[in-house]
Amino acid sequence: MNAQRIVENCVLKNQSTVVEEMIQANLISLEYLDPFTDEVLEWWLIDSWLAERLQQEGEVVIEEYGCFWWGRSTSGQAICLDSVIQKIAEE
Repeated sequence: MNAQRIVENCVLKNQSTVVEEMIQANLISLEYLDPFTDEVLEWWLIDSWLAERLQQEGEVVIEEYGCFWWGRSTSGQAICLDSVIQKIAEE
């Protein structure tokens, strides 16, 4: 699968505001965030397939309330250009 297809099929919605509000309200365990809090620039709702692969690559993934959120550490470019997405696409 190429990087663009991964994004089209597995990255569902930007939910940065939702996740930040949940963190502020202590609805998400801090175990997901330490020591990565300062590295996350965006939060994306993703499917379980991509969540598993991102976790294998050492990415921040929150699994709560039947959802998976990826803590993306880059911003300002297409997600399909992120090095971790490129690596997953190559595998």
